[in-house]
Amino acid sequence: MAPDSSISNLVIIITFISSIIVPVITDNAVVTASAASSAIKLEREALVNSGWWNSSRATANYTSDHCKWMGITCNSAGSIVEISSDEMDNNFTGAELSQLNFTCFPNLVTFRIWGTLLSGRMPSEIGALSKLEKLVLSHNSLTGRIPSEIGALSRLKVLDLSYNRLTGTIPSEIGSLKDLLDLNLSNNILNGSIPLEFGNLKDLDQLRLQGNKLDGLIPLTIGNLTNLTYLDLSLNQLSGRLPQEVGNLKNLKSLFLDNNHLSGPIPSTLYHLNQLATLCLGYNNLVGPVTKEVGNMKNLDRLHLNRNNLTGSIPSTIGYLNLLDELHLSHNRLDGPIPPTIGNLTNLIALDLSSNQLSGLLPREVGNLKYLASLSLNGNILIGPIPPTIGYLTNLTYLNLGYNRLSSSIPPELMNCSQLLNLVLSHNSLSGSIPSEIGNLIFLRQLDLSRNFINGTIPSQLGKIPNISAVDLSKNNLSGVIPASVRRIPKLIVSENNLELENSTSSENAPPPQATPFKGNKGKQRKIVTRLVTIILAMVAFVLAILIFGILFVHRRKDKKFNPNTREMTEGANEFSIWNYDGRITFEEMIEATEDFHIKYCIGTGGYGSVYRAQLSSGKLVALKKLHRSETEEPAFLESFQTEARLLSQIRHRNIVKLYGFCLHNKCMFLIYEYMERGSLFCVLRNDVEAVELDWTKRVNIVKSMAHALSYLHYDCKPSIVHRDISSNNILLNSNLEAFVADFGLARLLHPDSSNRTLVVGTYGYIAPELAYTMAVTEKCDVYSFGVVALEVLMGSHPTDLLSSLSSSSGRKIRLIDVLDQRLPFPVDRRVVHDIILVSTVAFACLQSKPKARPTMQRISQEFLARKSPLGKSVVQEISISELINQGMYLIDQSDC
Repeated sequence: MAPDSSISNLVIIITFISSIIVPVITDNAVVTASAASSAIKLEREALVNSGWWNSSRATANYTSDHCKWMGITCNSAGSIVEISSDEMDNNFTGAELSQLNFTCFPNLVTFRIWGTLLSGRMPSEIGALSKLEKLVLSHNSLTGRIPSEIGALSRLKVLDLSYNRLTGTIPSEIGSLKDLLDLNLSNNILNGSIPLEFGNLKDLDQLRLQGNKLDGLIPLTIGNLTNLTYLDLSLNQLSGRLPQEVGNLKNLKSLFLDNNHLSGPIPSTLYHLNQLATLCLGYNNLVGPVTKEVGNMKNLDRLHLNRNNLTGSIPSTIGYLNLLDELHLSHNRLDGPIPPTIGNLTNLIALDLSSNQLSGLLPREVGNLKYLASLSLNGNILIGPIPPTIGYLTNLTYLNLGYNRLSSSIPPELMNCSQLLNLVLSHNSLSGSIPSEIGNLIFLRQLDLSRNFINGTIPSQLGKIPNISAVDLSKNNLSGVIPASVRRIPKLIVSENNLELENSTSSENAPPPQATPFKGNKGKQRKIVTRLVTIILAMVAFVLAILIFGILFVHRRKDKKFNPNTREMTEGANEFSIWNYDGRITFEEMIEATEDFHIKYCIGTGGYGSVYRAQLSSGKLVALKKLHRSETEEPAFLESFQTEARLLSQIRHRNIVKLYGFCLHNKCMFLIYEYMERGSLFCVLRNDVEAVELDWTKRVNIVKSMAHALSYLHYDCKPSIVHRDISSNNILLNSNLEAFVADFGLARLLHPDSSNRTLVVGTYGYIAPELAYTMAVTEKCDVYSFGVVALEVLMGSHPTDLLSSLSSSSGRKIRLIDVLDQRLPFPVDRRVVHDIILVSTVAFACLQSKPKARPTMQRISQEFLARKSPLGKSVVQEISISELINQGMYLIDQSDC
């Protein structure tokens, strides 16, 4: 064949093949492009159908290009690779996670919706996100179980489902996520044990499971996580021994296992974690000694082993931990001396060795701790003198050496600690006199030198300290006169000494009304005069009592004779309707106990009536709420009184003031309540001495008690009850400073067909803002008032200025630490700090301007029972009001939105 012919044939063949192949390639390209376009269209439709972008500024420029929508990031092909809520404000109000069709996002790498109002269950379809690397759904309101399909996300590196309401057990399938670096399931309601499969997560850097209800043992496989730097299993119900395998975590820097039920000794392998900076094992049942190997952990800055059953002595090697700023070994059974090497811990800020059995001398080397702010050595068996070197601790604000066997005199060098707020040296064997240099402690608020052998006179300089509010010098050998300046101290206790008042007739030298009585040498003549006066007053009181009873008896007989209806009413009323109280109370007994409601028994007056303190013949103290006479003449007030009495007689809750009985007697109407010794929260917070008694733990408990009581009224009473006047005046405290909700004068039943309208609602400063334009009262009005009181408890005063500043951006930048009550020492216990953060977050959530955005009291009560902290931070100095408000969004009431 000729060459030209061959070439011609080849061209014909190529042309023929091309005519077949090129259209096929073109058709495939068209099909591929069409498929890609269809997939992108499905992504957009999934966004639209979710409803999350329909009504926000995220779609202000609503175009077909969803890649330009706020929170959406696409790749070069136009497919979505990231969905994030960082710039979307509160766009997820009332949204549910299941509204988004996860099967439509094959290229999604990051799904980050946190700190929003997202609710509902996690759908199993989430396992379809095969390319997902980051899944962050923290600080929402998700419920139900974590689906096992989450184990299909094989590329996942970050899984954060913290601060939700997830329940059930942790799926073992998470252990198959081999690329996982950060796993955070903290602060949910998860139960069961920690899966053994977690040991497969060998690249894991951080593991947070704290704040759940996990139980069982810590799995031995935890030792496989050799890249772990952060491990927090605290605030659970884990039991058994801390496994030796934890010593394999050579890169660990933070270990939190506190607030569990761990037992047994501290494994020796733990002490070989020389990268560890924070070790918290407090609030467990650990036993055995703290061995000398503790000195190996030279990078520690926090060591908390408090509230266990540890025994043995404190090893001298503790002195090698020269980076420590917190050392808490309190409430154990440690014995032996405090090692002098404690003085090497020159960075210490807080040292608590209290409530142990430590003995021997207080080492002079303690004076080396120049940055120390808090020193607690109380409740031990320390002997000998207080070393003069303690005067070098010029940053000390709290010093407690009480309940020891310290002797000798108080060193004058101690008065160099000019920053002291609280000084406790009680229950020792100290002698000598009170140094006159005590006036150098210009910031001192509380001083307790009771139960010692201190002699001499009380220096007048003590009373010249500007803010001194509580001094206990009782049970010593003090003598001479009490200086006038000292007698001005609000809470002064000087009993069981040999003291006398200073001889002076001026009003300036008169003892203050609040000063505690003291025993002194009064002389025989004064005693005789006192006895005569007492006898005369008793006789006069007896005669007056006879006259009063005579008048009442005649008056009662007249009523019965001339008003036949009164007899039935009186007899029925005198036999009070009573629960949880033994015996019968009569109207006459109330008259006798209050001397016909004499002003001297009045302990408070409100809009509806006055409250009186009465002691019954049985010795029982009760409070009588007597309505004003002008109001009792109105039928409307009579009906209100009867309604309130019936409602209260059915209420049975440990944080609600008990109603013992009520009386309707010839236009005299009153209720008989349980008596609260410490009065109202309002008054206690405004008395500097009493406010200091309300430490942070007591204040948190007050807020929790209020929440539980209001939740009971709103959800456990049928029909539910709205208080309508929650304020610090209506929160009463008993002798143990426990809180009780009181004064239901404005309470009404919530009937479904009632508008619940009234002209007067609540107390100024606590009233919900919506009542300015509507008179409809709901449970959410109580929620707002609760939020105000909660802040008042933390701040020590009404939060008027803070509330008005929240509307501005500058106001929200205020730090939490700047608004806490400055009269209390700064909290150092991690659990207390978490509780303060939780109460603050809940309080701001309650102050939402829209009623439906506020959480319910039932939800709040449940949050407090779970004891979850809504912020990852535990350092109050770093937390702003803005963060608290934002993080509180997870508490939103979904049922009303």
